[in-house]
Amino acid sequence: MNEENPKVRPLEAFPVQISGREMIGIKDPTGISPDVIFVPLEAFFLISMMDGTNSLRDLQAAYMRKYGQLLFSEKLEELIEQLNSHYLLENNRFRDQLRRLQGEFKEAKIRKAAFAGKGYERDPERLKAQLREYFIGDEGPGLPEKEGAKKEVRGIVAPHIDFARGGTCYAYAYKALGESIGADLYMILGTCHTPMEKPFAFTLKAFETPLGETEVEEDLIEEVAQQLPFDPFLDEFSHRHEHTIEFQLLFLQFLWGGEKDFKIFPILCGSFQGMIQRGISPMEDPLYQESISILKEALSQLPHISIIASADLAHVGPQFGGAQTVTSGVLVKTKVEDLEMLKYVEQLNGEGFYQFILRERDRRNICGLPPIYALLSLIRAQKGELLRYQQWHDPHGIAAVTFASMAFF
Repeated sequence: MNEENPKVRPLEAFPVQISGREMIGIKDPTGISPDVIFVPLEAFFLISMMDGTNSLRDLQAAYMRKYGQLLFSEKLEELIEQLNSHYLLENNRFRDQLRRLQGEFKEAKIRKAAFAGKGYERDPERLKAQLREYFIGDEGPGLPEKEGAKKEVRGIVAPHIDFARGGTCYAYAYKALGESIGADLYMILGTCHTPMEKPFAFTLKAFETPLGETEVEEDLIEEVAQQLPFDPFLDEFSHRHEHTIEFQLLFLQFLWGGEKDFKIFPILCGSFQGMIQRGISPMEDPLYQESISILKEALSQLPHISIIASADLAHVGPQFGGAQTVTSGVLVKTKVEDLEMLKYVEQLNGEGFYQFILRERDRRNICGLPPIYALLSLIRAQKGELLRYQQWHDPHGIAAVTFASMAFF
């Protein structure tokens, strides 16, 4: 090892209990490293100090100050090697792996399922049974009615939380979509959980899941890309490991597989944090405003399109940088604030929705802000309707996530 001043990459960390011992799970949100590693609290303390400015001696000294024990060089190097072997350090080994994966993804014609066997069942029949249960389970809305009058659902908001926590909530949005006349094209607006250089990221790759392969609307995507004032394929690699579009596609395939041909226009939406810090609206940003205008004009030519915003809501508690433990009172307060915020979405008031979050300085970490705002800027609808609101919270009060399903008519 030659990591004199080791620097860890931006990672996600979360507390876990393993055999009664408190540990920290560490994962790479980009998927460059596909594995989650678990380390004791003492090791996590050292990792938190690996910012590229501290030498090995600095780390040993900090460990001695905190724990009153000598940290042998061999133990520290063992930890660094563990991080290095998983591409979690900012170094040449990681950069070589990143270039290799970027090259492979660029050449691929298909965006392979990234979470099959991890986020959901890999076997197609077991996966269908899993998705079906979210509709017919005790809290589910029931399967879509195939008979009766159909209305046009112009769009939906559905969660992107993992299915174990929010599968039932997805079902409410997709029941409404399944009882509609359907669409020839679904624009899926997904939150991107990793940094992007531009407001939107496109891809021309077909999406593959255990339920089959779904084509993108290549002609439309290329037409829009040529008009945009930036290259929407610059951040295309973000699609490789982002789950927010993949999870929505599974439900679309479950609803329409074998019944109706459809294509998708998958778009990842970049963060609004820079605009929030500056105190401006996205529509005050010329690049974003022009992009929305071009997308809206392109969609206006299509008679049967539905827009899906893949969006969770609040992320509160210490795991997400909050100072306060999540109590029942915090959950009640968060629900009140969420429902007030969602009134603007029901009214198709994108600017009101954004300003509500801006006034809070996004202290509740609304990670679905960009896709919901984009949906409200693009959709041709008369009204929205909240179908389901849910909260998940960690039993130890470390974190809570809220999410909802909505339909637009």
